[in-house]
Amino acid sequence: MPDDVSPERVVALAAAARVSLGGDAAARVARAVTPMLTRFAAGNIAMPLETEPSTFVAVQHKDAGR
Repeated sequence: MPDDVSPERVVALAAAARVSLGGDAAARVARAVTPMLTRFAAGNIAMPLETEPSTFVAVQHKDAGR
């Protein structure tokens, strides 16, 4: 898994999310997440998401009466 983290992949994911990255941001992001992903891969840890994370804010606003 950690081998998949490259600046090019970070740029592709950011572009898909419509987030612009300037300068060496993609390389910094790749370096920052690689140690965590390496630990997840070594421990065979999975983080399943049953709900789209962007819906959390919508649910919070609904619960708050907004």
